[in-house]
Amino acid sequence: MKVPEVLLSGDHERVKRWRREMSLRLTLERRPDLAAQATLTQAEKTAALAVKAPVYIALLHYPVYDKNGQVVTTAVTNMDIHDIARSGRTYGVRGFYVVTPVKALQKLARKIIDHWEEGYGAQYNATRKEALALARICDSLDDVLIDIEREAGEKPLIIVTSARAGEGRASFAALRDMLKNNSRPFLILFGTGWGLTDIIFSQADYVLEAIESTSGYNHLSVRSAAAIVLDRLLGRP
Repeated sequence: MKVPEVLLSGDHERVKRWRREMSLRLTLERRPDLAAQATLTQAEKTAALAVKAPVYIALLHYPVYDKNGQVVTTAVTNMDIHDIARSGRTYGVRGFYVVTPVKALQKLARKIIDHWEEGYGAQYNATRKEALALARICDSLDDVLIDIEREAGEKPLIIVTSARAGEGRASFAALRDMLKNNSRPFLILFGTGWGLTDIIFSQADYVLEAIESTSGYNHLSVRSAAAIVLDRLLGRP
C-alpha cells in the first residue's frame, strides 16, 4: 500500500492532525454512536459534516447542442473559466476541466489560465491564481475520465446537469448524501450552448435535477448554474 505523504513529511504536528482526522473518520464510519458522544472541536465538527468523495467538475464545449438541435462546438470564454474556477476553489473541488477539441480554443483557454497563474494576474491577485490552478484543458470527456482515474485511483461516477426538468433525476439532497458517504470520485458535467448531447447523457451514472425558479424564466449562465449546484452539493447545510 502507498504510504500517505504526510507520514513521510517529518512534520510531527501534521502527522498528529492526520492521525486524529483518520481516527475521527473511522469512528464516524463504524461507530457513529461513539462519535456523537465525543467532545469535538469546531473544526472537527465541520469536518464531520464535510463531503468525503473527491469532486471534479468539467465544462464541455463539445459535444453540445445549438438552438436548432445540431451538435456543435461552442466558444471558450474568459468569464466562464475565471468564474467557475473561483467557484470550484471556494467549494473544494479537486480539478476543473475545460473540454474542447479545437486547438485554437485550447490555446485561448491556456492564455487565460496562464495570465492568472504566471502572468500579471498572478501578481495582481494571488487568490485568483489559486483558483485558476484548478483549471485543466482536455480534448474530450474520455481524456477527463482517464486523468481523474490516474489521479484518484478509480474511474469517477458521472453526474450530468441540465436546465431541462425530467423524470428520474437525482435530487440535490440525495446526491449530497452520496458525496458524504462515498469515497469514490465524482465528476459533475456542465454543458454550454443549448445543453449536453444525448451521447453524454447516455454515459451518466446520475442526472441531477434542474435548477428551477418561480418566475418561469430559465436561462441562467453556465457559471451561475455551476455556482448554485456547487453550493447546494458542497456548501454548508
